[in-house]
Amino acid sequence: MERITLPLPVLRILDHFREQDFHTYRHMLMISALSTLILSHLEPRRRKPEEDKFTHFGPFHDVGKYSVPLPVLLKKTPLTSDELDLLRHHAVSGYILLSYYLGDHEGLAAAIALDHHERRNGSGYSRGIRLNNLVVEVTTVCDIYDALVAQRPYRPISYDNRTAIEELTWMAQRGEIGWEAVQVLVALNRGDGRLAGKIQVSLERRGAPPEQNVYGKLADEKENPATQ
Repeated sequence: MERITLPLPVLRILDHFREQDFHTYRHMLMISALSTLILSHLEPRRRKPEEDKFTHFGPFHDVGKYSVPLPVLLKKTPLTSDELDLLRHHAVSGYILLSYYLGDHEGLAAAIALDHHERRNGSGYSRGIRLNNLVVEVTTVCDIYDALVAQRPYRPISYDNRTAIEELTWMAQRGEIGWEAVQVLVALNRGDGRLAGKIQVSLERRGAPPEQNVYGKLADEKENPATQ
């Protein structure tokens, strides 16, 4: 991780979040580290050669949130539909920013920024494509996991670790994400990442989401909640 080189504008964006929105700053660093850890435990034959260089792409996936107004990022109550649209724009914005600053619109870092909210079954955003890139999907799994277990403005209490992993296992069961990254995450939580791919993941649900959680709820469409 110490070998990562970031363009100066991206460093400035990180400084912006460090000073104005520490949740996003911490989240970007955590996803970079956790994604690298999980990828290191995946079988080499499941990775393409360029994917082994993932550590060099660093904390890029949420760079596009620089274009989202801070009152939206820091809001403690449910978002409106318009605010959700602003928030979801961060995926395209991140792709544009990284394509420009890294000089590579087809690179893996830009793809991660653009597609980390996509799903295997096409139910994600911003393009609604069927996600089939392993590294992007690892980032997706880490992004969801950390969003659940970390402190967030819209939730006074975080998910406990078990409930967060149960949410991911049910997403895999529904075909929204694949099992590879989820199995590694479970294996690491059990204390041995070498068991990834061999462990049995239970679908039993014993956890419960925290109370007063407004994640995924819209202020003006309470009958039709959407995922943030």
